[in-house]
Amino acid sequence: MKKVYVIGHKNPDTDSIVSAIAYAELKRSLGENNVFPARGGKVNLQTEYILNRFNIPHPEFLSDLIPKVKNHMSEEPVTLPLDTPLWDAMQILTTNKFRMIPLVDDNSRYVSTIHFNIFAENILMKIDPQKNSIISTSEANLVKTLRAQHVVEKDLDEIFRAQIVVAASEIDTLREYIDVMPAENAIVIVGDRIDIQQYVIEKGVRALIVSAGRMVSREIKEFAAERNVAVIITPFNSASTSWLVLHSVPVKTAGDITLVPVDADEYIKNIKERFADSPSRSLPVVGEDMKVKGVISQSDLMKEPNVAVILVDHNELSQGIEGIENVRILEIIDHHRLGNPPTTYPITFINKPVGSTSTIIANMYRDYKIPVKKEIASILLGGILSDTLILRSATTTDIDRDTAEFLSNITDLSIDEFGREIVAASSLISSKPVDEIINMDMKRYNEGVHTFTVSQVEVNDPDEIMERAESILSHMAALAEQKSYLFCSLLVTDLNRFSSYLFIKGKDDFIKKIEYPKFADNIYLLKDVLSRKKQLMPYISDIIKRI
Repeated sequence: MKKVYVIGHKNPDTDSIVSAIAYAELKRSLGENNVFPARGGKVNLQTEYILNRFNIPHPEFLSDLIPKVKNHMSEEPVTLPLDTPLWDAMQILTTNKFRMIPLVDDNSRYVSTIHFNIFAENILMKIDPQKNSIISTSEANLVKTLRAQHVVEKDLDEIFRAQIVVAASEIDTLREYIDVMPAENAIVIVGDRIDIQQYVIEKGVRALIVSAGRMVSREIKEFAAERNVAVIITPFNSASTSWLVLHSVPVKTAGDITLVPVDADEYIKNIKERFADSPSRSLPVVGEDMKVKGVISQSDLMKEPNVAVILVDHNELSQGIEGIENVRILEIIDHHRLGNPPTTYPITFINKPVGSTSTIIANMYRDYKIPVKKEIASILLGGILSDTLILRSATTTDIDRDTAEFLSNITDLSIDEFGREIVAASSLISSKPVDEIINMDMKRYNEGVHTFTVSQVEVNDPDEIMERAESILSHMAALAEQKSYLFCSLLVTDLNRFSSYLFIKGKDDFIKKIEYPKFADNIYLLKDVLSRKKQLMPYISDIIKRI
């Protein structure tokens, strides 16, 4: 199931953050448990105050939505412990869609990988007739692989190295062979030849495997126990038994240690060439602790990522976090101008001319007849009061006022008193670093061939910002030049005088068209202007059309 993020613009204000939280909560109330709030930037002081006051955790931070390995990999990887018999591993591998399986230690940390190529190389070395191949196995693995009955147990889980001897010849010939090898490192496969059974037990071989399901006598069993020789009875014939013994080795002895796993947070664009290193064209995926998170194959890159988004408080990709064009947009809920991208499929798009997105979402609770939790109602009220400047902005509508009253009744919060507290929480903004002030609520716009930014901060006393005017203008000038923007601007809204100051740096062709009174070089006084969306943006658009 896709994970769906509800997210606002990349420099989120209070309305953007609380809208994401409240709408994700509404979706979960409607049974969509895969929906979560997210943010693309730092939470500002005002928003932090509101969330902390009502004990609401900050939404998950997403730095970008550029496709990552974790967005395309399998969700439930098949892994194998290191002591798994090779035969069992191959049975699982033949049904595995990736044609490879990561091998993990007791803490689920990646060690190596088993795939068909490494399996073939391993077996070819074991059956080389020019060599007396030694295998590493254990009694437990022998019993499991051979579907065997343990008659005499020695050291069940101990890994030992041994040579396989199939006792197919007469006993005199076998003696010549056994007598010149270290018997304690031999696994002898025999049928119902009691004389051979007695002889190899007497020599102290590591294990005696009796094939074809033949039982051993009580005397043989007691003799083996006395000589500390393991005895195992398998239903398979001698030829099959010898082949299966080769495959009883722990899978860790056959793992490919040269295949380097990829990190779950790695960008897809950085790992594409790595598939050439894997015979199965699949790669194990790990987290920071090297624990296996999944497997990714080349074919997985053709699938949609396992995340989708619902956009709130904006509908322009230029205002979204980086890489948002790579994921499916399921819904848009907004109150700004239309600048949305085209889609190849229908989506839910709600855009209303109201003062805040919080107003829209609060009324969606009412439309769906879903009770609003008190803490959600509280932050929604905060979102409305923040975006409408305590219902005094030019963007405020009767719907905003009615909704604020509705939420105030639920929460027992006074609109005026709560509004003043929200404003007071913003008063420390002017003490922030210059770049943080400019980026705090920056929105990037595209008008024809022109790109520009408009940031906005709200203060009780603009004098503190004015004292830093030179640094602010210098930073904006550098940003405009670096990004080739038409201009960069900052709208400083005076919450006491209900006016704003426009700081702006950019192309002279645009700036000389500004007709507002000049307060200082590159600073204009915008009397009675509080709204970036409804008052400033139409004015800017008109100038751009004229130039």
